[in-house]
Amino acid sequence: MAGAALDALLDRITVLKLQLKAIEAELSPLLEQLSGALEAGELDASFSHNGCSFCWSAGRTSYAYPEPLQQQEQALKEAQRLAVATGAAMEKHGKAFWTIKPGRS
Repeated sequence: MAGAALDALLDRITVLKLQLKAIEAELSPLLEQLSGALEAGELDASFSHNGCSFCWSAGRTSYAYPEPLQQQEQALKEAQRLAVATGAAMEKHGKAFWTIKPGRS
């Protein structure tokens, strides 16, 4: 890719990422209002509007484990690090992707 074309590509990507960040900032309080409407019984957990499907999800469940289990987890992680260091663990790669974050203002 020529220098000017690459610069144009990177410029467009950075503009879109900044726009995406602004959109997400605007969208967040609106989604909170939507959740409030759901809690108030003003709408169902799944519905369509203007050709878009809306479906509320409760979110992922996570757990806080007791200390003995946390210690076992740490021992397992150490065994995994050792397996990597000694070559006993087989390496595999996920799908490649780009991470693009706007600079700090």
